[in-house]
Amino acid sequence: MQFDIIDITEAETEALTTVQLKLLRTAQQTKNELYRKLQRDKQTYYSLCNTNNVYLSSLYSDKVAQLEADYDYEVGVLREQLIFNMSLNEPTHDGETGGDDIGGEDAGYVVDYELSYLERYILVRDYYLSIEDPAERMALYAADEVAQNYLDHYYTTLYNYLSTFT
Repeated sequence: MQFDIIDITEAETEALTTVQLKLLRTAQQTKNELYRKLQRDKQTYYSLCNTNNVYLSSLYSDKVAQLEADYDYEVGVLREQLIFNMSLNEPTHDGETGGDDIGGEDAGYVVDYELSYLERYILVRDYYLSIEDPAERMALYAADEVAQNYLDHYYTTLYNYLSTFT
């Protein structure tokens, strides 16, 4: 995927964390959808102007200017949100990331706050069930601060579930 919502080199893209890359991809997809909508709207209005015999007036150019201004505004808002959200997830000098997913890169599972709590629960559960030794599994899970923040009130539920395997 080509990223043009923000100026970013390929090397900078490769250095992004998983969360930052997901944010970038989502924002780029939204921008691409907005662009396709802009093109459809322009074509629709062009067809309307032709069918009503007003194609020589300034109606079309005025409408295109308005549509493009709206598009530029929406992309600008999207760009600012992306930059802000990516800055929340920048790695700090000690290797941790900022924001709510501190240590998310060290977790053995994907830390993606766009997932529902059920999807998060399943990811974390499957990760911990892949650990063979029940005592090690419970010790690791009890020490997992990322899971506590990531699962919120589902943390205790998963703890109780995992403890049944000991």
